[in-house]
Amino acid sequence: MTNKELHHRFCALGKEHRRLVNELLAMLPEIQRLGVFREYKCESVYEYACKFAGLSYGVVQKALWVEEKLAEAPCLREAVKEVGVHKVALFATIANKENDAALADKVKHMSKPALQELSKELRGNVGKKMSVAMDAEMQFLFLKLKRELGIDDDEAALKIILKNFKNPIPGDEKKAPTKAISAEKIPGRYVTVHQKRVAIAKTKGRCAYSNCNKPYDHLHHTTAYAHNRDHKTLIPLCKNHHEFMHNGLVGFQSSKPENWKLVLNTQTNYYDHLYRKARQSA
Repeated sequence: MTNKELHHRFCALGKEHRRLVNELLAMLPEIQRLGVFREYKCESVYEYACKFAGLSYGVVQKALWVEEKLAEAPCLREAVKEVGVHKVALFATIANKENDAALADKVKHMSKPALQELSKELRGNVGKKMSVAMDAEMQFLFLKLKRELGIDDDEAALKIILKNFKNPIPGDEKKAPTKAISAEKIPGRYVTVHQKRVAIAKTKGRCAYSNCNKPYDHLHHTTAYAHNRDHKTLIPLCKNHHEFMHNGLVGFQSSKPENWKLVLNTQTNYYDHLYRKARQSA
């Protein structure tokens, strides 16, 4: 077996393993309800799950907790079999009859980091400040820089330090425009370097989504390229908010982020389905 064949075999078995674990977890609430574990001399469903399926106490506890919280969300309960308990658990306390189907669709087609971001936004937990734990050496270096700058305020000092960081940050480069070929004269799907720079400059390399301070990862067409055949609507987004755009979570995709609105039930289009398919097969 070649290295490539070994890798593909390993990945296939891993996928099958995850599928089986998801199915086992989905069966546990019924096993507990019927008391099946007692028939096989187990004190609890936790002991039963560990003995006969090798499942940990923590994952069993989460599966039973999710089942209890999703009493009025059958679509999400069913999604446990397909995507596992961890993704579904992100919405267990905010799911209801009204948003059940929409949330089930999202957990099936979005990555866990993007779902975590969605969960925070639905709960209103966005825009929080970042905290960094400093060891003794980091504290010494930071205090030394503060003294050299003559600034007592930690936040003000750190802001100056970051703004004067010498290495180039994507989106901050100030390069002279090239004279080779005008961006407007290049037809087709290809995005030129100039067009990328223009798009990135709109936000100085930051994700354009409201209250997001992450660096951009993708350039997104707010109007599908197939519709207007140009790149004038390109806008920078981080990975998570790029997934938002292709999963029906932004109600009005104008070129102005201030007009965007988080929704759960916007219809996905043909291009969104292509994106979902490509992401899941990657």
